[in-house]
Amino acid sequence: MRRGLGVGRAAPAAGSALVLAGAAQADEPRNDPSQWFRIARPDDRVEVFTHYDRIFPVDRLTPSSRPRAYARDVRPLEPVAYEFEGREATVGDYMARANVNGLMVLKGGKVVFEAYRNGVGPATQHSLWSASKSYTITVLGVAVREGRIGSIDDPVEKYAPQFKGTAYGSVSIRHVAMMSSGIQFFHDRGRPNRNDMYLALLGGKNLDDFAAERGPRVPPGTDFNYLATDTHVLSAVLRGAYGKRYADIVQEKLWTPAGFSSGASWSKHARGPEGVNFGHCCLQATLQDFAHLGQLYLDDLVVDGKPLTPKGWADLVTRPSAPFQEPGEKPRGYAMQFWVPQGHQDESMALGAFGQILWVDRKRGVVVAQIAANGDKPPTDAEENAVFRAIVDAALRNP
Repeated sequence: MRRGLGVGRAAPAAGSALVLAGAAQADEPRNDPSQWFRIARPDDRVEVFTHYDRIFPVDRLTPSSRPRAYARDVRPLEPVAYEFEGREATVGDYMARANVNGLMVLKGGKVVFEAYRNGVGPATQHSLWSASKSYTITVLGVAVREGRIGSIDDPVEKYAPQFKGTAYGSVSIRHVAMMSSGIQFFHDRGRPNRNDMYLALLGGKNLDDFAAERGPRVPPGTDFNYLATDTHVLSAVLRGAYGKRYADIVQEKLWTPAGFSSGASWSKHARGPEGVNFGHCCLQATLQDFAHLGQLYLDDLVVDGKPLTPKGWADLVTRPSAPFQEPGEKPRGYAMQFWVPQGHQDESMALGAFGQILWVDRKRGVVVAQIAANGDKPPTDAEENAVFRAIVDAALRNP
């Protein structure tokens, strides 16, 4: 499944440009939702992805007071070779074709490969798009460990009363996390779909309200249907469980205790405290803090000897739990807010539109993080699987 964003129903304004000057202050940029449509232009994507806070309002996350430090033993990455469909190429070839902005590999708690392109660097906060979902499921695990959520088999409405009486209200948190809510909504084909959702958000609609308006499609827990609203509902459950705004929960329960080393931002539908963060999307973070999420999963979500989540949470959310989640003949299947590649052996992925990829190989102890601004003809999912497995192989060959 390709992960581009639907932008074809509205054209970009002629001569539009991101508003990069004239903001009242650095942490309150002037938001201009019309700039969303620049995503349709490949040449504009790097700028959009690194200045996302000029489109939507954001809440800021601050660096942890106890950041994880990564030693570096960096080797060249671009010469690494891979084979796909009988053709041999290098990671450098792939990076150029995929318009990769940054690529980092962790092995043994060290950065062993690191590369940046297109003016992006270690301090750049880059939009992770739907890879943000994997942060949300991690925070959900914290809430379960702390007893804020009694069971993921509880219904959504127990913690998020705004969904009581709606199609989402009686669905279990588990089925929502599996993208098996059975809600009448679609990512690509069918109506309503994400185009309808983003146009509503650009008009200032609270995503809680949009999700609550959706009806049932099939019984929960019977099929896989990748939905932005499912993950947003998980964030609503967390807001209700803690009685706090979502960005504050992320800061207090994940970003600070887990040692994320840089600032970040999470988008919301409106300025000020009334703005509701998009639980499914739009965390802007550095490449290292993207890779760091993967390292947490290599460490079984234990930080300084203390578990962040219940025992077995990493297994639960990175492995399919129903036959309809397995890839089968497709390049990828799904678990709980993590994808899995065909032929997975303890491999999972956080994935976002336009090439945001966090590949976590828990069996072999390697993380590969990529931020990108894919063009309109990026490498296929199957080729990406081959590239990332080759990178893991190369990391393991280097002592």
